[in-house]
Amino acid sequence: MTQSLLHQILDYANRANPYPIYEQLRKTPVHHNDGGPYVISTYYEIRSLLHDPRISSDARNLASTAGDPLAEPAQEEESALPPGFLRLDPPEHDRLRRMTNRPFGPPHSPHRVDGMRGELHDIVSGLIDGIGDPGRIDLVEQFSYPFPVTVICRLLGVPREDESRFHTWADTIAANLDPDPDADPTERGKGANDARMQLGMYLAGLIEERRKNPGDDMLSQLATAKGEDGSMTTMELLSTAALLLIAGHETTVNLITNGMLTLLRHPDVLQRLREDPRLAVPVVE
Repeated sequence: MTQSLLHQILDYANRANPYPIYEQLRKTPVHHNDGGPYVISTYYEIRSLLHDPRISSDARNLASTAGDPLAEPAQEEESALPPGFLRLDPPEHDRLRRMTNRPFGPPHSPHRVDGMRGELHDIVSGLIDGIGDPGRIDLVEQFSYPFPVTVICRLLGVPREDESRFHTWADTIAANLDPDPDADPTERGKGANDARMQLGMYLAGLIEERRKNPGDDMLSQLATAKGEDGSMTTMELLSTAALLLIAGHETTVNLITNGMLTLLRHPDVLQRLREDPRLAVPVVE
């Protein structure tokens, strides 16, 4: 039996060399998978979809899209946390995004990340020193995974003794992000929802503490901000903090790991990088 294109994309056997599937996707920019989900895979089609006013990111709008062929309904996912601003439409999306950007970086907090350079160096050095046998390592387990989770925790102001709990929650929730057309969504989501529940309860306590005793961390700034966009509610703070944890963690793990894999596949580029570390930024980009 021939696998559908979506099954081929999700098949781990194709992870080592996904490029033939990418070629198929370029030839089929809009693919309807056996009457189920759509796979949209090229720039202009995705851009058009994202700017189409008939399409909503907000699950609360599902009822109003009945009968629209471009807005196929889906079951709203039950969650222990409210939706982050990625799952909201303007103007709510824009307001929360603006408020989140203010303590994160320029122009309002230009030194937020740059001021952490020394701390980031220490985290990286500690992880490398802890690898042990340099002849054979698990890059994801020993470096790519713990590094961004630790950094997000430091940005948010999570006490260091609690960072290991965040690692566990992030791992459980992120594992549920990849679509699996063959899995039972109820069973598959139970572990992730339990993790969201524990994460939400922990963050609620941390937010309450930061409102009483704010520090210079991001969570304190978000919890006490009173600007032109008003203040975030506790539920908005919970969803935004969880979004920063999961989105910031998952993307960076993949960037570091796939970047290293690419360099190992192109040893000439790796050698140039060793000889001239100034190439690090363009290599990443």
